[in-house]
Amino acid sequence: MKLGLFGQKRVRVKRTLTIVLVTALSAITSVSCSNDKDVLVTEIGVTPPSRRAVRTSQAGKLYLQGQSQHVKGNSQAAIASYTKAINLNPDYSAAYKGRGLAHFDMGDKQKAIADYNEAIRLSPNDAEAYNSRGNARAALGDNRGAIADYNEAVRLSPNYAEAYNNRANARSTLGDRNGAIEDYNQAILLDSRSVIAYNNRGNARAAQGDKQGAIADYTEAIRLNRNFGPAYNNRGNARAAQGDKQGAIEDLQKAAAIFQSQNNNDLYQEVMNNIKELK
Repeated sequence: MKLGLFGQKRVRVKRTLTIVLVTALSAITSVSCSNDKDVLVTEIGVTPPSRRAVRTSQAGKLYLQGQSQHVKGNSQAAIASYTKAINLNPDYSAAYKGRGLAHFDMGDKQKAIADYNEAIRLSPNDAEAYNSRGNARAALGDNRGAIADYNEAVRLSPNYAEAYNNRANARSTLGDRNGAIEDYNQAILLDSRSVIAYNNRGNARAAQGDKQGAIADYTEAIRLNRNFGPAYNNRGNARAAQGDKQGAIEDLQKAAAIFQSQNNNDLYQEVMNNIKELK
């Protein structure tokens, strides 16, 4: 699976450096990547349904099989398992959600939305289904539709940190920086260890010209996760914009090493090009 860039925001130094915005999606416990080369998507794990509740039926066993296949990166096999579960139990809303996420990872956002629609029809109070449909809509460029879904997710689950983060991303894309920062603040209040929320709030602050605030957020993201490449990249960007050439190079070198270790060749090469320009 290849990671790319999501929501590019630029700060001019000698050369344009790219800030990486990471979207937190509600999903099974895994890191999942969109096939769209312009989207870097990190998915945070949520508690799956009780295995005791689902293993008693054949549909439940197929659902768990689909989850396992998805975690291992085999989205196509997961789709087949979820489909078999749905054929056995057409009212299995969790299987629709699982298949929707697998379709999303395969790059088919429309099929993902169709599955989320069905999950919402069957379970109209499912905040995760609204959040996931919002992610698919945002990936298609429908940020207003995505915000409507995130609004519903937050209404149904006021402590849903990821929905606040995702709504902030959509608001930021639409130019609502203040609204985005308010949502990032709420996401951090609900989950003080959210690396993604700190990284993304840093991006919003950088876009507003608050470079010191941005650097503080990137630094906190790095403190929480020393191997989070986007935060090093973004802090390097902010430091370069402040004229701290050496600090920028050090951060970009760290980001490059992390992206290389993750076999993320696109971001690795872009960061290396930025380092050459700064030198």
